[in-house]
Amino acid sequence: MSKIEIAKIISNNEIASGIFKMRLSFPVEYPQPEPGQFVNVYLNDKSCLLPRPISVCDWEDGVLTLVYAVVGDGTKMISGYASGERIRISTPLGNGFSMEGLERCVLVGGGVGVPPLLYLAKKLTASVRVVLGFRSEPFLADEFPCEVEIATEDGSAGMKGNVIDLMENINTSGCVQILACGPKPMLKALADFAAGRGLSLQVSMEERMGCGYGACVGCVCKTMNGNRKVCEDGPVFDGSEVNWDE
Repeated sequence: MSKIEIAKIISNNEIASGIFKMRLSFPVEYPQPEPGQFVNVYLNDKSCLLPRPISVCDWEDGVLTLVYAVVGDGTKMISGYASGERIRISTPLGNGFSMEGLERCVLVGGGVGVPPLLYLAKKLTASVRVVLGFRSEPFLADEFPCEVEIATEDGSAGMKGNVIDLMENINTSGCVQILACGPKPMLKALADFAAGRGLSLQVSMEERMGCGYGACVGCVCKTMNGNRKVCEDGPVFDGSEVNWDE
């Protein structure tokens, strides 16, 4: 069962335009997250009742790293928190990536879907290839423990195009599995790409979450087996089970 702990902010810096990286330490023992899980971040402003779910970017030596985009009033408030301040953080939530039997993987991330793949790449022992897509300004790419290939929509870094364009232009003949996180249009195109090549696919969905605990039913993902809650049943799903046309 999830708990709420008080964390101390070590740093909270902008690493790209509108993208912030927050590092947190805990005075008590904090459970180690699984790659693909998220945490609920509670704002210090009591008028903001609902937490902000943010994917785990990294966990090392008791330090939790979160990377998030400023997209609304809540994340704007969080971006203003300074080192030394305290903030309430839930223990890890959701179902992450299944790493059992993984081999010869390609990790594919787009935009703010990139952060959870960093922790995943660090935990995998299989042969890993990383493909990342950004609109213009890459971030975190130099922190991956393996070779990274980049696509940007404006061509400012790496190949000009998106991650699907990049996947079409690299040799994936030795790949068995794809693990991905990013916007839904990217994941849908990736599902078609994987199906056409007989590759298995795990996707971390970025549906907007309301409560982060499964109570509000605000983050429904339509699957072949009915509706599922991203925060409770996901955020990671088998790509072949998602109903991409809904």
